[in-house]
Amino acid sequence: MNYEEIENRKKVSKEMEEKLLKTMKQKHLKRLSVAQYINDMQLTGKEKACLLGSMKNFEQLRRTYRIHF
Repeated sequence: MNYEEIENRKKVSKEMEEKLLKTMKQKHLKRLSVAQYINDMQLTGKEKACLLGSMKNFEQLRRTYRIHF
């Protein structure tokens, strides 16, 4: 894997994490699991695969919600 691919994956991971965190903040009172928030985001199959593949690179979500992958 070259440098450009790695940087692109990091960028996509950051975008997906921000999108998920935005959804979680909007619905924070519901206290849903992360999987339920992902389901509520109404993502396409490709976007869900991208999100799930990106989760290992999430930083803020891990710190805030103490999620372990």
